[in-house]
Amino acid sequence: MYSISKHLLVAILFFASLPLSASAQERTPQQQAEVEKLQIAIDDFFKGLSSPTGAEQAFNTLVGKGPLKDKKDLAPLIAKAATLEDKYGRYTGHDAASIKTLGNDLVILRYLYKGERFPTVWHFYYYRPAMGVALTPKDWNLIEIRFDTNLDGLDK
Repeated sequence: MYSISKHLLVAILFFASLPLSASAQERTPQQQAEVEKLQIAIDDFFKGLSSPTGAEQAFNTLVGKGPLKDKKDLAPLIAKAATLEDKYGRYTGHDAASIKTLGNDLVILRYLYKGERFPTVWHFYYYRPAMGVALTPKDWNLIEIRFDTNLDGLDK
């Protein structure tokens, strides 16, 4: 009985050490370079969000010609983002909170947007459609963007 328990313990420890999902795996250099390009676009978005041209221009630049361009729930999100300074104080910066790469075609980025009085958490979901006719990867599309004040789980 002792040897069975010992083998079971070894098996449990082995499986516990394995990555739970694709997000736990390290990114390839190519994936890292692609994530860095997405991060530059998000950095520009936050700078634009706090500029005199404001939320609408920042969202239009970030969304571009992607699938969110004509989504009806984008306008209320832009209006909500335009009230950030009134609700949470002047923008003082932002930090990447987490970056998850799921497979080769989905990237989830969470950012902490720092206001003088309170932060907000922004969630950006990028998807890359299947290979094009020329068998080259298509461009990344922002497929979801949202923000809230829920700081739960930010440390994970």
